[in-house]
Amino acid sequence: MQIDPLNLILFALVAAVLITFLPRTHFKSVFTIILLGIIGYFLVITVAEMPPFGDIANPPVNELMLRFVEQGVEETGVPNLVTGILNDYRAIDTLGEATVIFLAIAGAVATIKAH
Repeated sequence: MQIDPLNLILFALVAAVLITFLPRTHFKSVFTIILLGIIGYFLVITVAEMPPFGDIANPPVNELMLRFVEQGVEETGVPNLVTGILNDYRAIDTLGEATVIFLAIAGAVATIKAH
């Protein structure tokens, strides 16, 4: 079973919005527990689908790594290989990571200010 992380994040955001705007009742507590159970289930499935650590057939251990090391400086035009990989090859991932960190900080600040 393949789980799309973006769908899981959107599901969690919708659940958080629903929980926030539901009136304080017993139903809200039950709804919260059910949603947390569903999210936990999907996280467990995602971890169970991961390949074993150190296996040579893992996706990270492939020819792409060799291409980055051998041709990265020529293809990106950046003398620093790590910077070239992050900015040219993995720019969308880096943007996604920065967005997740921003949302985590914004959520923490909103939670602290709410109490």
